[in-house]
Amino acid sequence: MGYRRALSFGWARRDTLAVVVIALTVAFLVGASLLGVTLGAQTTAIAAEFETTYELAQGTDAPAGEQPPPVQFTLGTVSGAGQRVTVIGIPADAPNITVRGQRITFPTAERGTVAAATPEGDAVFSGRDGVAVQSRASHTLLPDSWYVAHPSTARELGNTESYAIRSTPTPRTPLLSALLFFVYGSAELVDVLRLAAVGGGLLVGVTVFSVVRVTVRERRPDIAVLRSTGATPRQIVSMYGLRALVLTAIGLAVGYGFGLIFVRAVVNVALAYGLPTTLNVQLTPRVLRILVPAGGLFLAVGAVSGVGAAYSATAHDPQLRPRVTNDERRSLGPLSRIRRLGRLRLLGWNTLVPTAATLTVFMCALLVLTAVAGAFGPLASGTGRTITEPGTPHPVASNVPESYADALRAQGAEASPEILLFEVYRGDPIVARGVNFSAYRSFADIELRTGSLPADRSEALIGADLARSTGLSSGETIVIGGSTAPAMTRLEITGTFSGRGIQDDQLLVSLPTARDLANRPADSVHFVRVRGLGVDSATGSTVVVTDARLTRRDGQTGVVVSVTNLGLREATRSLDVTVGETTRTTSITLSSRRTTQQFVPFDLRDSETYRLVVGDIDKQAALDDGEATGGSASARGLSIDVPDPVPVNSTPQIVVLRGGTPVPNATVSASGQTAVTNDRGAARIRFESVGETEITATSSGNRTTETVSVTRDAARRPTLSVAISPDTPSIFTRPDATVRLANPWATDLQSSVVVSAPGGERSRNVTIPAGESTEYGISLPRQPPGGYTVTVTADAESQASTTYTVRGDERLGAALASSGRYTAGSGITRAIQLVFGNIEALVLAIVTLLAVMTVGSTTAALTRAVHTAKDEIGIRRATGATPRDVFVAVFADALKIGAVASVLAFALGFGIVRWLLSIGELRVFGLALDPVLAPSIVAGALGIGVGVAIISALLAAVGTVRAAPATLLVDRNISVSEKRGDANE
Repeated sequence: MGYRRALSFGWARRDTLAVVVIALTVAFLVGASLLGVTLGAQTTAIAAEFETTYELAQGTDAPAGEQPPPVQFTLGTVSGAGQRVTVIGIPADAPNITVRGQRITFPTAERGTVAAATPEGDAVFSGRDGVAVQSRASHTLLPDSWYVAHPSTARELGNTESYAIRSTPTPRTPLLSALLFFVYGSAELVDVLRLAAVGGGLLVGVTVFSVVRVTVRERRPDIAVLRSTGATPRQIVSMYGLRALVLTAIGLAVGYGFGLIFVRAVVNVALAYGLPTTLNVQLTPRVLRILVPAGGLFLAVGAVSGVGAAYSATAHDPQLRPRVTNDERRSLGPLSRIRRLGRLRLLGWNTLVPTAATLTVFMCALLVLTAVAGAFGPLASGTGRTITEPGTPHPVASNVPESYADALRAQGAEASPEILLFEVYRGDPIVARGVNFSAYRSFADIELRTGSLPADRSEALIGADLARSTGLSSGETIVIGGSTAPAMTRLEITGTFSGRGIQDDQLLVSLPTARDLANRPADSVHFVRVRGLGVDSATGSTVVVTDARLTRRDGQTGVVVSVTNLGLREATRSLDVTVGETTRTTSITLSSRRTTQQFVPFDLRDSETYRLVVGDIDKQAALDDGEATGGSASARGLSIDVPDPVPVNSTPQIVVLRGGTPVPNATVSASGQTAVTNDRGAARIRFESVGETEITATSSGNRTTETVSVTRDAARRPTLSVAISPDTPSIFTRPDATVRLANPWATDLQSSVVVSAPGGERSRNVTIPAGESTEYGISLPRQPPGGYTVTVTADAESQASTTYTVRGDERLGAALASSGRYTAGSGITRAIQLVFGNIEALVLAIVTLLAVMTVGSTTAALTRAVHTAKDEIGIRRATGATPRDVFVAVFADALKIGAVASVLAFALGFGIVRWLLSIGELRVFGLALDPVLAPSIVAGALGIGVGVAIISALLAAVGTVRAAPATLLVDRNISVSEKRGDANE
């Protein structure tokens, strides 16, 4: 039996080719598995700090004695006064929960009361009998706009649904989603790698079959010897099946080692080129669960392929040495008719099937990779850029003022402020995005397919692909948890939309809702996407003047300048301060998003009004003008503050002011009476007759008068004033409105005050003691450039108002963009560094391995065709053909075969990818890897396929063309006798 082993298991050059190609295929699988699983582990580790075991579950069914006990509550909506609010009913005995070491106690309310942290929706409950509206403190989990009520009260107000917060080892809708987003997304990635193993098995089968057919063909003399000495076909098939199994096993071992070394080399290259990779490549049980079954599959496919190849070679009598002619070879295969359209010179059309099979796997992988590029590429292309906070490791840790978008729009650019969220809903990872819906729709060019755009913070849009994969649709209501902070919110899906790339796989929510889910400060976003902005032309400073006033400090008169650095880096600005005809220059250096005041001395007189110019502020001002509180105060001389009209026989308080400051010891006279003001500048005089009465005030030689109406039916109401600070805010400033109410009467007053201002109406009930005053502030929202009015109304009668102008700066937008980390690519592209951790290194390795593997596998398939044609190549070489002539013929044949195979492979690959998507596969981190059939992608894929076929054919022909012509006319490089003889001959 020794000669049989020698004849069957001797090593040949074709065996080396088989091992190399199998090793490349295995290396691809090993590399993809190691990188993919390690990627999932790394992203899971990144999010480990966000771990929680609590989930939001609909319904109140819970096992008896469940520990810890669930928090049961009801959710519903109440509409009224053109508004809609969410009401949550929490029982008084709701248990506490602990999330990431933080103990959370749930707020409760008495029956018949509702309480929210903001009064914006209070009007909804106006006129509802038996419902009292109260205020509550902000809560970790609940949005400020939610109204807390007793469950019975919530049910009385409207339809409600029951929910519970319960502890479970694997939350499906977690209270804190970031960790499970990565965990479930990593599981999807592993599923994709398992599909890669199936594709790798196909390549191994094609490779082993092609190469073993070549080696068996080379060993036909050996097979003839074995048959002539008594070996049966079954024995020969068994030996060559075992031989193929050994070749596959060697290829597995070599491929594993090469794949591991290659992956580590890729990680080192990625680090050398500055990619933010932290991959620690090593074998884990999770990797082995992919590699071991795949290795078994490869071995089985290799053995079966070897058996099939050997069987065809043993089907002939060993006496017969059939030689396939060129014409016969060209007619082989099921597609012989193709030769009429493109006659081949050397290769045969029977190579089409293995070539198309190999390229089909390549096309599938290529389409998936182009789907990734199609998902992220369009959002990062061309003019799209992203502003994030400098020094942050990823956009989710970034804080950028939302007002940057207003500044950029004022400069003519398109801008979209956004917050990125990682959510899990019923076990499905979902990428959500907090957006300004109108800005995002214009910027991202999405198309509304069904429903309508959200009009409320509790409404959302869902992408068409995400709707298909999750089963959600327009009109449904969902409750989800927080992303990187424990939270909960209720969303009504108002419509579906379609867009490019992963836009279809996203849930769009309002920015206020996204801030709750991501624990972002007010008016802050993760990043601002912008296009159409010439950043290189930015020369301005991000330090802006927010206010300026004339005042005294330490006995010196001058200007107090209030400045803010709106940028994301430290900045310096040189300011020219002009008062009248005098200009002084001061330099201010300020850290990012900090505010300060700087005093610039000037010689000023009390009685003068000056033109004050600082930065964008240009106004008339007097000394201490910045302290004015409104009303009838004058910047020069005396003024009188008195209610008008006045009830007869009343004694109102009269206040004498100079430049807004009370004047003590001033003399006040009216109706024949005289009084002297106290240290608060106030005095009282009785008005005893109906009609017009003149009031006179004198102090230090200055005199002023005021006329009031005395009537019988005048009501006693507070005097009102409102002031805006700063008086000319910029688009980045949240101005403050200070409302002052004074009670000039001798009795206490209770008043209902309504402030109408940008952002809506605010109501408050106040009690003012006799002769006293009270004031409170309201923070107004940032507004685009323009004029705005703030009106204060007391008891629907008394009124005071003021106007202010919001300033814009056309140069400031570019300066702000330059102050941040202004990078090419959209926010989602930048966020891949967190969501997919080290995606750049993964794609680099897989693309490289895929290219090498495909070339190797196609080379193996075409080697068989070249080897089949070696007789004709030998004849051509013997009759004067040069190696170049042979290479040209091989090139022409490979071009035709590659073109047809590429078209077939692309069609099959696209069909396979679409089928996998239709059954829910090919989703990674909640994103569908859906290829886009753009003309450039189709042309590129076909071109790559043809190129791979040509390169593979030329590589396969190198050894044959360089061999001596005489050696090509025999099956092996030894002389084989045609005579039958002894085995020892």
